[in-house]
Amino acid sequence: MVAWFDWSALRNPIYEYDSWSVKDACIAHRDDRFTLVFSAFFAVGGRERSHIVAVQSPDLRTFSEPRFLRSGQAAGWKGLCSPNLTVIDDCYVLTYNSWGDHPRRPNQLFYAISHDLMAWDFDHPLAPELTCGVRAIDATVINYGSRYYLTWKERQSPVVAWASDLDGPWQRIGNTSGGWFENAEFLILGDRVHLLVTGRDHCPYLMCLLGDPEDPEGWRHWSRPTPLVVPQEDFNTHDRANAAFLVDWRHHDGYAYLLYAGTTEGHSHAGRGDNRLGLARSRDLETWSIPSGESEA
Repeated sequence: MVAWFDWSALRNPIYEYDSWSVKDACIAHRDDRFTLVFSAFFAVGGRERSHIVAVQSPDLRTFSEPRFLRSGQAAGWKGLCSPNLTVIDDCYVLTYNSWGDHPRRPNQLFYAISHDLMAWDFDHPLAPELTCGVRAIDATVINYGSRYYLTWKERQSPVVAWASDLDGPWQRIGNTSGGWFENAEFLILGDRVHLLVTGRDHCPYLMCLLGDPEDPEGWRHWSRPTPLVVPQEDFNTHDRANAAFLVDWRHHDGYAYLLYAGTTEGHSHAGRGDNRLGLARSRDLETWSIPSGESEA
């Protein structure tokens, strides 16, 4: 029996850290513990920097001390951010990008591999043949059939590419339909490929693949974005559900879960605001509920 958590004991925000802006979070469950990986923005030596950080929890109420996975400073970056988790061939693949927008060194994409969410093989360049010298952020990757598919935000445009191996060579397919988005996540819901994205309003939208998934050209064509609307609370009055991550755990308890960042302002932390993490759940991906913490009453 898989150890699970008590939804009635939770209250949003489920995770925050004093003086940090915590966003771009993703989550996985393994060996009776939950692992959250996220971007942590805070000042170091008077300058805002971004770090990729992980915490673990048995119940989503109590969390380990933050574990700093990567800062990028050893490689000369101002920071690393925007982690995204997916499972490929029983391995965890974490995609992420450099941060800082240096005019002579634009942000680039990377990936890391782990078998247990603890030990990681970091800093593999991701699609450098397509992104070298061009600003690239917010990558997500999926393995479908015999191919890998990758989407990211190039400058301000979403792009999709494919390869036979994570290390490439990657072939550009083109821009995706559905308009501007960022912080994308590929996932399979039922038997269809979906893409969770963040819109210009910093809220989550879900799109379904309309093209033939066996044809790389088909991965350019997506349905109109459907908003995923979570309730507003005291911690998310400014940005309600930014950079969300969706996990379908309906095989465990009948619910899909949405992990997201909320803010009350948008000026601190280099304009990112005081991000903290909230959690909502849904049986049908349409109506979302939030935890009430009733068991603590």
